[in-house]
Amino acid sequence: MVRVLLVEDERLVAELVEDALADEGFEVQVAFSGSEAVRRLDAEPRSFAALVTDINLGNHVDGFEVARRARSGNPQIKVVYVTGKPSNIYAAEEEAL
Repeated sequence: MVRVLLVEDERLVAELVEDALADEGFEVQVAFSGSEAVRRLDAEPRSFAALVTDINLGNHVDGFEVARRARSGNPQIKVVYVTGKPSNIYAAEEEAL
């Protein structure tokens, strides 16, 4: 089974995305902050095949930093950025390149 780390600080959104991914057959682990995600990635750097992360997380570690940390421990990890704030789409494109 493919393991996915989902990083989302809004619980309702996290539950909806988690359910959708689980319905497609993914094993989903949820982190509710960037800091929590980084701790999990540091503990198990190669255990996740994909990362789905909100860009704007309500702490000092945003989705871009989570992705950088994920890729430093696992360069093959697939990363999906999500945001509820459309003005961040262009920043996400620039950062992801």
